[in-house]
Amino acid sequence: MTDDDYDEFFRTSYPRLVAMGMATSVDRSIAQDLAQETLLRAYNHRDRLASYDSPLAWCRRVMGNLLIDHHRTRSSEIAAVERLGSRAESAADGTRDEVADLAVGERWADLTASLTAQQRLVATLYYAEDQSVADVAEIMNVATGTVKSALSKARSTLRRRLEATLPDAAARYKGAES
Repeated sequence: MTDDDYDEFFRTSYPRLVAMGMATSVDRSIAQDLAQETLLRAYNHRDRLASYDSPLAWCRRVMGNLLIDHHRTRSSEIAAVERLGSRAESAADGTRDEVADLAVGERWADLTASLTAQQRLVATLYYAEDQSVADVAEIMNVATGTVKSALSKARSTLRRRLEATLPDAAARYKGAES
């Protein structure tokens, strides 16, 4: 498949793939992103696609797989938020980390916005996803020392932000450390 052939294939296939995505209950922007990802994969495999009777059928299959992945990810995110909410309700002794409690609330994204991407990922996996340091290291494909360092820096930054925005929570957090 030449580049000109691919350009024509893209122009005719893109709207169909976006429509397919929208038909499976994803909004237009997500459908567009997934269609673009599908067609990027098609471009990378254009030599093989040229031998197929229907390259669009291959793209539909890829698009379907991407849609399934999207729905699974979204379902997992919703389940995690629900688990975090029930975990927060069941904490009766009041000794939990304020940082862990904030992972449940809407403020988590705002609170972690000042962290580096690595620190934000480590803190989210550790606190919100309840992963061990070893699990976080495996997920991120880094050494456990890297995770511990990033977690320490994230805690320090979060502690300063807590002290600035939630003086009572910061005092409780300091009391829990003793």
